[in-house]
Amino acid sequence: MLRQITLQVRTESMLQEVAKANGVKLSVVDCKPFNKTGMSLLLELKGGPKNVRSAVTEIRRTEGVRQAVEGEIDGDSVPLLVVLSRPAICRASNDAAIVCLECPLNSESQPASWKLIVRKTSDFRQVLSKLEEEGVEAKIEDISPLERKATLTERQKEIMSTAVAKGYFEFPRKISLTGLSEVVGVKPSTLSEILRSAERRIMSNALGVSLQEE
Repeated sequence: MLRQITLQVRTESMLQEVAKANGVKLSVVDCKPFNKTGMSLLLELKGGPKNVRSAVTEIRRTEGVRQAVEGEIDGDSVPLLVVLSRPAICRASNDAAIVCLECPLNSESQPASWKLIVRKTSDFRQVLSKLEEEGVEAKIEDISPLERKATLTERQKEIMSTAVAKGYFEFPRKISLTGLSEVVGVKPSTLSEILRSAERRIMSNALGVSLQEE
């Protein structure tokens, strides 16, 4: 059975600390492994131009950050692609069959909430064991069956269809999240949530059928 688990974790929050110190709101829009030790994060920074500029400069100087490339400004929002050493949370979950629903790196305070989907108890135990090895405090807040929703909304179907047609789900991707957002007319942060929600529904249905057949 698929289960949704919520953990309270205390982990590094250097990026959020930088954002807070500069009066900027920072959101993790998307993430992908960069190599064996690195992680690529697509961030969205919101705030006044001077505050955002100051935050970007400080993020570039933050320990573990290897690259930071800005995108085009959209009102008070600036996309920032950051390549950094893989955070402890990501290292702990690297080899486990889980899906993140809520990234703890998005939390502005500690402890942070981390929601994930697991299918096997062994995967969850592996994550907990790795978190302990990484020195990350973790507390189980909730474990519940994954809620399954049968269908996608028309808007989700439209966006998913466009994403597939444009090669967003191919490896390597033929279009970036920012590029896709321009095509469908949705901000990157909102688009990321739409795609994640749609993917969760599709995965839940597919795995749910698989579970019933086993």
